[in-house]
Amino acid sequence: MKYNPMKKLKAKISSAAHLSACLLAAGLVFGASAVIAQDSAIDATEPKIVSLTNPVTSYGVHIGDKLSRKIVLEVPKPYQIATSAFPKKGTKSNGIELVEVNVETDQQKSKTIYSVNLNYQTFVNANTPTVMQLPEEKFMLTGSAKAINLPAWHFWFSPLVAGDTDVAVKNIQPDFRPPLVDISAHQTWLTVFLSMLVASLLALLYVNADSNWLPFMGGSFAKAHRQIKRLSKTSAPKTQVEEKRALVYIHQAFNDLYHANIFARDIEHFVTKRPSFRKMKSEIEQFFNYSNQSLYSLDARDSAKVIENLVGLSKRLRDCERGV
Repeated sequence: MKYNPMKKLKAKISSAAHLSACLLAAGLVFGASAVIAQDSAIDATEPKIVSLTNPVTSYGVHIGDKLSRKIVLEVPKPYQIATSAFPKKGTKSNGIELVEVNVETDQQKSKTIYSVNLNYQTFVNANTPTVMQLPEEKFMLTGSAKAINLPAWHFWFSPLVAGDTDVAVKNIQPDFRPPLVDISAHQTWLTVFLSMLVASLLALLYVNADSNWLPFMGGSFAKAHRQIKRLSKTSAPKTQVEEKRALVYIHQAFNDLYHANIFARDIEHFVTKRPSFRKMKSEIEQFFNYSNQSLYSLDARDSAKVIENLVGLSKRLRDCERGV
């Protein structure tokens, strides 16, 4: 085979060109990746609007209606948005008034999240449908010339009446008087409940009251109970004189109900005549036995303790008298 030097030279040149092309492509790819990474790093440190929520509808807005916008802003540190950089409540622009501003701040490690709620209200005198806008806002950052721009939001304003005040006067509707509500059933139930309340209060009064507030509360034992209770509350030392007086009060109550002088032998006839006292027959017998000993005995006793016991006995006898 004949040696051909030109062919060998061409093969070397082709291999070198191919290698150069590969190196150039790799350099371009690396450079593009670096540029993309640099752009991503720049984007990560740029303040931006994370989310923007505008009013639901952009038409049929009338005078006095409120329109709300919610903006979530992300500001990388060390930048911040000063309080003075937010829109001011009461600001008016082309028939739009900012009536409420609410800003919430979330401090994170590398950034600050601002949630801004802006509430606007329309005040404009227009006779025909008109295109209006919520104003553009600019949030300046502290320590930088950078700002976050909030774009304007357009909507259709619709007048309540198409025309001037004369047309409005002609379209005024008379006031409608609402129908009356039938409350007769409620009045009936109210009367029933009030009656039950009054009856309950009278029952409590009848059972527990010591004073003679009602005619049917002035029984003989009710009177005796009040007298003995008053006697027990006096500051004077209690002697056999006060003790015998308390015993006499109860004897007088028995005599009034029995319509005669009652003695120990008459107790069975008394409880037969007054069945409500039968449950206290044994206590009545004990009272008469003790009364006979006390009235005719000269032995010393604790009169204060005796009077205190007679207060409780007279109350139980009063309850029997009232049928409780």
